Amino acid sequence: MKQLACLLVCSLVLYSCKRESPFFKNSSSLCFEHVYINTGIPDVFTSVFFLTGKDGFVTGSRGGIYKTTDSANTWTSQNSTTNLPLYDIYFLDANNGFAVGGENSCTGTGCVPPGGLILKTSDGGKNWSRVYTTLTKKEITSICFINHTVGFCIGDQVIYKTVDGGAHWTEQDINIQSTLKKMQFSDSQNGFIVCLYDKILKTTDGGSSWHVTSPGKTYGYYDLSLVEGVSYVSGQSKVLRSTDNGNSWNELANSPQDIFAIHFVNKNTGYAFGRGVYSGGDFGFSYGAMYCTNNGGVSWNGRDDFKEVGLIGDVSFPSAKIGYAVSPNKVIRIVIP
Repeated sequence: MKQLACLLVCSLVLYSCKRESPFFKNSSSLCFEHVYINTGIPDVFTSVFFLTGKDGFVTGSRGGIYKTTDSANTWTSQNSTTNLPLYDIYFLDANNGFAVGGENSCTGTGCVPPGGLILKTSDGGKNWSRVYTTLTKKEITSICFINHTVGFCIGDQVIYKTVDGGAHWTEQDINIQSTLKKMQFSDSQNGFIVCLYDKILKTTDGGSSWHVTSPGKTYGYYDLSLVEGVSYVSGQSKVLRSTDNGNSWNELANSPQDIFAIHFVNKNTGYAFGRGVYSGGDFGFSYGAMYCTNNGGVSWNGRDDFKEVGLIGDVSFPSAKIGYAVSPNKVIRIVIP
């Protein structure tokens, strides 16, 4: 429920703690065009994945999976078979995909949390079936695959691995007091998991073992992007950059904070999305924030006061020229000139 709570509290409903922006409010214009699409879907979008510039999926806080085949203009609801929150979605190809989520808490006398789940489709999202339920009552927050057979999911202090294309999963407990947020591999051996409380997990043996690195900050991390030998990590404060596979990290002094989604198309050109300034008042909300850089994060263009949307929680780039981001129940189509 932690990721869902963050999205609901920070971006859609009441937000009583005003965030003062330490970053510029009206910097240079963005280096991409963007269009807001109001889907009309009564759900809070939690993740997005596009296979092509036209074909994509979003997941929702109520267990919804929605598909578009016309560049996010129209959406159809898929048979997800669950009403539990889904936090991430990933496709190996046009037919085979996965969605993960669950709940680790509940209320009421005798209540038993449902825990986490992994859903799979083999027909392009028309039908979904549950292929795994967590042994412990932990929700699953992120999923990725190295190839068509080897993949990983993460939850609270636990990593799940498959070696048969997602048919079976095994749990690997991680002795770390932190919340695991996102994971990504740069190749078959090297990968990272970003966590809260200034922790980054790293593997150099294809996920057989993990060790903790700490950049020495006082904040946590939400997302990461690995490209051309350079690693970028975003989170509650400035963006971090590593050029030595995570052995050391440098804070990019001019970068934005509160970035929930970051994506670099190469080591120089990247895009960042997250939570902007507070609208004001006791019943206000946070605006959306969008930025871009063309020099490896040394400087950024963008704003933190996009009033058309709230917190932007996830982004997917099916190509170097087209991207899609989600904010509550809106989709932002991004076009790179």
